[in-house]
Amino acid sequence: MNDRTASTALELRQLKFGYESADPVIEQIDVDLRVGRLTVLVGPNAAGKSTLLKLMLGQLEPWSGEVFLSGCCVTSLRPKERAVRISYVPQRGASSFLFTVRQVVEMGCFAQGSGARNVAAVDEAARLCDLVKLQDRVFAHLSVGQQQRVLVARAIAQSRGSGCVMLLDEPTGGMDLKHVHGLMQILRQLAQDGLAVLAVLHDLNLAARYADDV
Repeated sequence: MNDRTASTALELRQLKFGYESADPVIEQIDVDLRVGRLTVLVGPNAAGKSTLLKLMLGQLEPWSGEVFLSGCCVTSLRPKERAVRISYVPQRGASSFLFTVRQVVEMGCFAQGSGARNVAAVDEAARLCDLVKLQDRVFAHLSVGQQQRVLVARAIAQSRGSGCVMLLDEPTGGMDLKHVHGLMQILRQLAQDGLAVLAVLHDLNLAARYADDV
């Protein structure tokens, strides 16, 4: 195995995809997500950023081309196998049930096996995302920015173990300035600790300040 392969967690090769047969949203995309690097994906609304993330997650199957996760075609893996390796933060979370903050973060541990809760991972994620004092609050009762921090914490808990990639779709939405910069510092640290991290952002100043690749 050469150094390039060893450091590449996710590879996109000649991806093409669209929602209508005559109108591809994504075409001829070649990207490597490298371990140890924070990559920021920027672009206007409706440019296909969220669609690209769904292709990386294996939620969508490309018209042509392939996505490789540690050398394996991502769509050939079972959902649980993908969840063990890739953690994900959506643009917004919805919960109509009265789950507490801690329970939502604990959901990130489900992929680690039989729904087992990793107490240390949950505690660490809550601390990193400034949620210790909110752990008993009902997730649905939080502000949008607070909910985003919970979803990031869930992804951090999910990434512990065999995680190698973290994908985040506009994770700073609704956050105050303190927590925006706190989050970006966390993402850089997660990359330095061994993840390949990709975040969709609209703030070019944040991208310039924190990203290794844009």
